[in-house]
Amino acid sequence: MFISNLKLWNFRKFGSKRDVDPSQYPDLNLEFIEGLNVIIGENDSGKTAIIDAIKLVLRTHSYDFIRIEEKDFYGEANRFRIELTFDGLNAEEAKNFTEWLGWTGNGQTAKPFLKVFYDVSRRGRKILPTDVKAGPDTEGTQLNAEAREYIKTTYLKPLRDAENELIAKKNSRLSQILLGDPAFQTGKDHDLVAIFEGLREELKKYFKGEFKVVKDVDGIPTDTFPLEGKLIKEKIDGYVKGFYGEDYETAFDATSSDIRSILEKLTLKLLDESHPVEVLVKLTT
Repeated sequence: MFISNLKLWNFRKFGSKRDVDPSQYPDLNLEFIEGLNVIIGENDSGKTAIIDAIKLVLRTHSYDFIRIEEKDFYGEANRFRIELTFDGLNAEEAKNFTEWLGWTGNGQTAKPFLKVFYDVSRRGRKILPTDVKAGPDTEGTQLNAEAREYIKTTYLKPLRDAENELIAKKNSRLSQILLGDPAFQTGKDHDLVAIFEGLREELKKYFKGEFKVVKDVDGIPTDTFPLEGKLIKEKIDGYVKGFYGEDYETAFDATSSDIRSILEKLTLKLLDESHPVEVLVKLTT
């Protein structure tokens, strides 16, 4: 399935003095094709408004904080409407939206489509809460939480934000993209989880003085056990025992090693490149 059409009424710079009429007169009526679509325009021509309209309706996998603001209303308008149409639904996708589907064509040539819309009003400075709805008519019915999960979008921020999005951090964009790949949807059974569990055990050994390192001493491989970690732990334990009593000691451990936490620790860059932004520039020029 793909977004085949976007209509806007009184959203940001796309507006008019007419009242919102969902049956006609959209202030923007934009057709998309299946596959890659490119939006080109000068600054302040409305490119960001188009992207933000889609984000407002569909939300994103990265759970960006998105809310309606006064600037989203065109001029003094007290209502705006965003309408998205999805086409190209296969049977597996269509079954998730059965009660909201519309149909084009007849008989065996009939094809399903999904129309989703967000109609927002305000009274003075108070923006009235509303729900995302769907249906073949202009009113529709509320789209439930499960159905909304199937139309969430992945939003890649502009190139100027790329460096911050490719570094390791909680809810990083990189981790969100990887989590969407089938290769990382096996959960606790993923091989990376086993690798990180092994690392946790090695870290515990390091702070106990049990971590084995093989060094070449006079041409002979020799097992050594570095004690730096153990000495640090003993120093901390001394403080703890002095405060809590001799029965207390500490234990070092790493954070949880579920697949999400592991992917949030990853940073993406090319070898010998220190700035991810530079990497992306080279890949796109």
